Amino acid sequence: MESKRAIIFIDGSNFYYRIKSLSQKSYSKNTLINFDFKRFFENLLKEKELVETRYYVGAVRRENNNPKSEELYANQQKLLASLQQKNIKIILGTIIRHPDKTYHEKGVDVRIAVEMIRFARENKYDVAYLISSDTDLVPAVEEVRAFGKEVCYVGVFKGQSFGLSKASNNVILLRSEEIEKFL
Repeated sequence: MESKRAIIFIDGSNFYYRIKSLSQKSYSKNTLINFDFKRFFENLLKEKELVETRYYVGAVRRENNNPKSEELYANQQKLLASLQQKNIKIILGTIIRHPDKTYHEKGVDVRIAVEMIRFARENKYDVAYLISSDTDLVPAVEEVRAFGKEVCYVGVFKGQSFGLSKASNNVILLRSEEIEKFL
């Protein structure tokens, strides 16, 4: 029997904050740089063939005379370099600053949804592993399944998306003890 082809779609900010919330260890800004993605993916996929891993995140921009933006930018550049070394494809959205001085990621969910659907239509995978807990992705999951593809929602036990759980073929909910071994 031929093994199923899989693509992993990672909502980067969502993953970062979920890992941070699960981690019992002392958490640092470099946790994802040191995260053992290879073992983590092998653990998720079991016998499936990994075709590609795609990491979606809003691009941090430098702001003049803003030390915090410089620090965030430098940390993100280290993370992106680390991901590239691990053969993880990076797809950038944008981050915008609202008048209330808060920052919001834009375009990331749409890119994930479009690429999940496009790659399903192009028959590039049999199973999509969606690492996100964003319920906005439910329509994309439903569309991917309409193409006869499987979707495995990977979330965390605390903070699970019930919409994604219901829409997906399979659900993997991570607990802190399951994440610790990859940190």
